[in-house]
Amino acid sequence: MLFRPLPILTVGDPRLRQVAVAVEPRDSGLGAEIGRMLATLEHFRALHGYGRALAAPQVGIGKRVVVMNLGSEPFALLNPEIAWRSSECFEVWDDCLSIPDRIVRVQRNRSVSVAYLDQQFRRWEWARLPSHLAELAQHEIDHLDGILMLDRAWGEGAIRPIQDRAELVEAARPRRGELPAFERPRLVG
Repeated sequence: MLFRPLPILTVGDPRLRQVAVAVEPRDSGLGAEIGRMLATLEHFRALHGYGRALAAPQVGIGKRVVVMNLGSEPFALLNPEIAWRSSECFEVWDDCLSIPDRIVRVQRNRSVSVAYLDQQFRRWEWARLPSHLAELAQHEIDHLDGILMLDRAWGEGAIRPIQDRAELVEAARPRRGELPAFERPRLVG
C-alpha cells in the first residue's frame, strides 16, 4: 500500500508545542500513520536532499512515534525514551524539517541509550549511540515533548540561516557509507 505524504507543520503551529501521548497496541490506525510519516520523510528527502527522522507531532499526529531513515531500511520507534545519558555534552548545529529556514547551535549529550517499542510492541534498546545518532534521538524525543531546537539555542550567534547548513551541519556529519560502527538495537522484551 502506498501512502501519501502529509504536510509538515512549521514553527508557530501550536500543535508542535503539545506533549505527545503514548501509543498502545489497540491503536488500529497506527500502521497507516507510520506509513504516512515514512512517505512524508521520503518526500522531504527527495525534495531537499536531507532529513534523517520525523516525529509524529511534526505532521499533526499527537502520538509518541518517530520514524527514521539512516540510509538502509527505514524504521519506527514507538514510545521512545532516553534510558541513559552520558555526562559529556557537545555543541552541534541542528536542522529541523519544521524550522526549514534556520539552523541552530544546540548542546546535547554526546551519547544516549534509547528504549523503544517496535510495531509489534516488542521492547528494544539502542545502547550508547555515537554522537551523530545521539543528537538525532534527543532532537526527535524533544519533539514528542513539545520542545523545538530553538528552545535549546546555545550561545551567541546560535541561530543562523539555512543557507549555512552545508558548511555547519553537513560538514560535521558522517557521509553515507562512512557511518562509524555503532551497536545495533537489541531486543530486550
